[in-house]
Formats: sequence, C-alpha cells, structure tokens
Amino acid sequence: MTKQILLPMVSFLLKVLLVIVLIILAFIVGAMVGYGVLGDGHPTDVFKPEVWQHILSYLVKPTIMK
Repeated sequence: MTKQILLPMVSFLLKVLLVIVLIILAFIVGAMVGYGVLGDGHPTDVFKPEVWQHILSYLVKPTIMK
C-alpha cells in the first residue's frame, strides 16, 4: 500500500480505538458513580462478581407463563 492510503487508514483505526476506550471508561466511571453515590455502596464494590450477579438477577428472573 502507498503512504496516501496507509496514513488515513491508520488514523481512522486510531480514532475508532480511542472511541472504544472512551466508551469503556465512561461505562466504568458511570457504574462506580451509580453504585457508589446513588446506591450508597462503596464505588470499588462494583467490580465484585457478586454485585453483578445480584444486578443481573433482576434482568434474568424466570417468569411463569400461563
């Protein structure tokens, strides 16, 4: 590939990677603020698997269909 094609491609991939990293960072900070400030828990507790099992249990509760 020539430099005229390679440079814009690398620039685009770096921008996409930066956006993905920023989304992950925003999710982590949002989860810590939501659990620590709004949920009256310790912010670092959001990284414990037990907390996520408890949170996800609300989403995947079995329902009885009649």
